[in-house]
Amino acid sequence: MVRFIIIRLLQTVVALIGIAMLIFVLVRVSGDPALMLASATHTAEDIQQIRVNLGLDKSIPEQFWIFVTDVVQGDLGESLFKKKPVTEMIGAALPNSLRLIVPSWAVAMLGALLLGVLGATRRDGFLDNGVKFIAILGQALPGFWVAIVAVFIFSVTWQLLPTSGLGGIDHYVLPVCTLGFFVLPGMMRLVRSSMLDVLDSEYIKLARIKGLSERRIIWKHALRNAVIAPLTVAGMLFAMLITGAVIIETVFSWPGIGFIIVEGVLARDFPLVQAIVIMVASFVLGINLLVDISYAWIDPQIRYQRT
Repeated sequence: MVRFIIIRLLQTVVALIGIAMLIFVLVRVSGDPALMLASATHTAEDIQQIRVNLGLDKSIPEQFWIFVTDVVQGDLGESLFKKKPVTEMIGAALPNSLRLIVPSWAVAMLGALLLGVLGATRRDGFLDNGVKFIAILGQALPGFWVAIVAVFIFSVTWQLLPTSGLGGIDHYVLPVCTLGFFVLPGMMRLVRSSMLDVLDSEYIKLARIKGLSERRIIWKHALRNAVIAPLTVAGMLFAMLITGAVIIETVFSWPGIGFIIVEGVLARDFPLVQAIVIMVASFVLGINLLVDISYAWIDPQIRYQRT
């Protein structure tokens, strides 16, 4: 087990370094930040001085080494346009993102569990076909399209819910439901398939022969064994919500990480973009690492197959 954890830690570190190098290069080849900061009255010497102030006059390896050194020390730089420390901006936006992601994940997991179990217990029936239809829709429809249609119907046409921003519970309904719909179909199908496998097992048949009620068999005995695989995937889906929240936060003007990273990309605010991408990548890789370790702890065969 220790060897498995060490190998996964090394793989995570290598992946994080690769992501840092990739985003570092991409934000620099996308355009010259000095030209965007310069006004019409700036001369060539002024623009060069801006490059010097930003450290862009150094070679790419030197810039990358300075960037990595600063990140290790907790210095993520300063936003070029907001003139604020990036850590301060992330600290203000991250709680807002978590307020959206956590309830969306909880709603999606609860809905997937309920619909997946009901679909499996009524195999090929009307309810099961409805579950399959929802799964197909969820995997086929783009998240931004669902969000825009939801705003048009519930906010513009019916005027039942607010279109954007933070506020009371009503401000959470559309963003939470649309973001939860982003991961609901895959989880629902996984719960359904796991339940079908368990319901066909011998010990479930034995429980029915003993005369146990169908409700007790499904919700106590079958679900307890069928939920192992979905629980391990649930962590990965939580990480997926972080990237999916970028679109939802933009559509609903939700002041979270996704909203400010879109602003940073449009403004080519490379210190802000670099910092947020590294933070999100670290979070996603960390969750995947914990999921792998927990899965290996639950099923010892995993640790030997992956090493």
